[in-house]
Amino acid sequence: MYARAWKFAILPGKVEEFAAAARFATPILRSQPGFRGFLVLHSGPGEKLEATVVSVWESLVALRNSENSGFQQALARAMSVCEPHPTMREEE
Repeated sequence: MYARAWKFAILPGKVEEFAAAARFATPILRSQPGFRGFLVLHSGPGEKLEATVVSVWESLVALRNSENSGFQQALARAMSVCEPHPTMREEE
C-alpha cells in the first residue's frame, strides 16, 4: 500500500469550508482505480488549525495516476481556504 499525505494550514474561520472541500473530493477519489480510502484529521488551537489528509492506494502507479483534472479541481478547492504551500509526501 502507498499513501499520499498532505499537511494544510486552514485559514481562520474556514474549517467548515475545508470540510466541504473534503466531501467534494470523496467521489472523485472513490472513482480512481486503486483507491483504498482516505482520512482527514485536524488539530490546533482555536483559529490556527492544521489538517492532515492521507489517501491510501494499492500501488504507487495508482497513486500517481490519480493526479488528473478531478484531483486538481479538488486540491484547488481545498487550497482556497488554506495558507499557501501545503506539504505533501508519498509513503509506502
